[in-house]
Amino acid sequence: MGRSDDKHQDILCAAIREFGEKGMMATTMESIANQAGVSKRTLYKHYSCKEDLLDAVVTLLLQRIEPLKNITYSPQKPLLEQLRNIGEKTLQLVCDEDYLRLSRIIIIESMRSEQAAKVLNQKFSDCEKQLYQWFTQASEAGALGTMKPQLAATLFYGAIREGAYWDQVAQWKPVLKKEQGKELIDRVCCFFVKGMQ
Repeated sequence: MGRSDDKHQDILCAAIREFGEKGMMATTMESIANQAGVSKRTLYKHYSCKEDLLDAVVTLLLQRIEPLKNITYSPQKPLLEQLRNIGEKTLQLVCDEDYLRLSRIIIIESMRSEQAAKVLNQKFSDCEKQLYQWFTQASEAGALGTMKPQLAATLFYGAIREGAYWDQVAQWKPVLKKEQGKELIDRVCCFFVKGMQ
């Protein structure tokens, strides 16, 4: 990683901290530059405005979801084993402090601006369609019974988010401990598999 890449990373980290602590409206380009340890000129060389920075923060958040999008269904592996794998990866993501911080920023901006909400919803809905890939493949292989893949994905991810994400984002509760996370994934996966029988 070169100096320019380091500065770019410093700017993004500073933007996440500033947006997370003050919100986008109260954050200034100057405060981001100070927090990143770069000049305003350097900051503007990378990003012309706060909206561009927010867009980069959203892209960063979507990149964190990437490993979940690449999981494919395998008819050779037991359903429970595959669900546990997806569940563990999902839990790892939603329990990450940076991911939680980024999520708060996105939620606040969506509530503040209808235009921002439309743009963000489009990006996230495109991403969610890809998260449903495993469930679509499992459905085509007959592994989900009569349940529609989108509903199956919504129920599965929703149960994990309910147990490990929403309280942490909205109420600043601590992330689940390892044993709590394992228990949540076991219960969600077993419940899901029983529902398919």
